[in-house]
Amino acid sequence: RYLPLLPKKKTTQHKSKMMDDDRYDDDEEEGEPLPPKVEELAQAPVPTAIKGVRSCMRCGIIKTLDQFLEYGCENCPFLDMAGNHERCNLCTTAFFEGQVAVMDPGESWTAKWLRVDTYLPGVYAISITGQFDREIEEELESRGCRWRCRPVGSDPNVMA
Repeated sequence: RYLPLLPKKKTTQHKSKMMDDDRYDDDEEEGEPLPPKVEELAQAPVPTAIKGVRSCMRCGIIKTLDQFLEYGCENCPFLDMAGNHERCNLCTTAFFEGQVAVMDPGESWTAKWLRVDTYLPGVYAISITGQFDREIEEELESRGCRWRCRPVGSDPNVMA
């Protein structure tokens, strides 16, 4: 009526774990550098929390407000958000829809569709609602920069 309990295979699990540990140790000892794509991806800014994330209104990268305050926007350094709380509030928004993790922007059709294929790997908003102050818009226009945010009620198919 009852099946006997079988002993766990401790030796097999231990051996495979040991083999995995050895594999990683060997790589570290040899000092082989990471492939460039892996190195770039390891540096990708990703949100450190789920709640309270914001999107850069120009490029659409999603991070927490604290991350924007600490590092600014890696795609838009000219927006000078690092260390400037007021500037972070002017250049980011919590009003966005959807998220896409982009690992290889140059090869990703999704990144091309979102027009973030020239940016760094990271998590990007699909659509962004908000509007820059006129001063910031003029600065972006003088630089020849496009931005992804749209005022409330605007046509999402028209790009600035």
